[in-house]
Amino acid sequence: MDAVKSVVSRAIIWPGFLHGTRRTWPPGMTPPQQVEALAVRIAFIFGSIPTRNDRETDLRRAVIDKKDWLGQEAESVKAALDRRHPGSAVSVHIMYTISGHAVGDTGVEWFATRPMWPMTRRSFYQGKQWSRAFLHKILDWKPDLIHWQMNSYAYTFHLAARAFVKRGIPYVYQHHGPHLARKGYIRKLLHYPNTQAERGIYLTKYHEEMYREGLGLDPARSRIIRVGYDERFRPLDRATCREKTGFKGKPILFWAAGLTKRKDPLTVLRAYEKVAPEFPESHFYMAGAGLIEHEVKALVAASPTLTRHVTLLGYVNNALLPEMENASDIYVMGSHGEGFCVSSMEAMACGLFPVLTTVPCFVEQTDSGRLGQLFEAGNVEQCAQSLRKAIGDVEYREQVRRELPETVRTLTWSYVADQLVDLYEEVLAGRSEM
Repeated sequence: MDAVKSVVSRAIIWPGFLHGTRRTWPPGMTPPQQVEALAVRIAFIFGSIPTRNDRETDLRRAVIDKKDWLGQEAESVKAALDRRHPGSAVSVHIMYTISGHAVGDTGVEWFATRPMWPMTRRSFYQGKQWSRAFLHKILDWKPDLIHWQMNSYAYTFHLAARAFVKRGIPYVYQHHGPHLARKGYIRKLLHYPNTQAERGIYLTKYHEEMYREGLGLDPARSRIIRVGYDERFRPLDRATCREKTGFKGKPILFWAAGLTKRKDPLTVLRAYEKVAPEFPESHFYMAGAGLIEHEVKALVAASPTLTRHVTLLGYVNNALLPEMENASDIYVMGSHGEGFCVSSMEAMACGLFPVLTTVPCFVEQTDSGRLGQLFEAGNVEQCAQSLRKAIGDVEYREQVRRELPETVRTLTWSYVADQLVDLYEEVLAGRSEM
């Protein structure tokens, strides 16, 4: 068995499967048994510079100390593989504003590649970047299976998929983007990498149907697997958290998301500006940075009401959020589109009452609004009405808050990671039969 395990000794989420090599197995060993015996290499691939936290000069600080959902998913998969396939390995490949290599505390390897100018400009983010050095780092790592993040990143995904298929490396993709592109030529670019994948992972049935019908995909290859949240997000003593954070307000509203047009903090702030005078003791803390941060600051500065009732915290390390969220009462986000939002799950796991938009994942997370308030994205009046209900009806708010941690309990990263490893085993077993 040790000889079998030595054949493949690493696992990454992104490009590649065995590069066409053949294994020799003991007589009578079935494909599932062969996979069970393996240590595997899984490569996670993120085909862009991240839109958040994209200007660090130290790679470890950028991707490990400040890790977000991608790092959490990779580390959780590594832990699941360590339990089920000892000796396996996981790597993460991203494009970034600096190139480098770092190893996390759990053994996950990070490879960052700086694309050529002008592709480091933010207008090239989200699937418009390419780098042969980026591809070669993935291939040189020799993964058994690639887990591609963001199947909506048309240009990058298309080019990478052709390289993976040419080299016989199996890959799965995970959908995160909220919508399927409407432009015909973008859909043509997306068709090849989405149809050549071994499996497609979707966060909601709504998005699975959108891509399957829009691109003509095989439903047998689709799987619904949510993203998860870090188990550090759980109920903590509120008084202690308020003392540590210095948060004050009755109630305290909280935002933890990027300051971008898609997240739409401007609608939320304009709505709160209408409501805050009715609740003079309320206060709104906003953690986040992003492309429209200057607009957010300008809106707050121009309004005496917002200046008095809003505190802009800027970028906050994810490790500090559990205490901030446990110090708060209400979580607010104005997003126009999500895959399956992690920050809202984190907040709900801490017991924050959610005020969210009517995008599919929020409808699902709140049980169609039973466990929170929902408003149409971009609608200031509806948002104000939802905030008024959440702030003013204390008995209703506290009743919902007591239910929330249990409702998201099965969406932790450890639970999700086991589902992902099940999928990898299914794909690799199928390949071993070829």
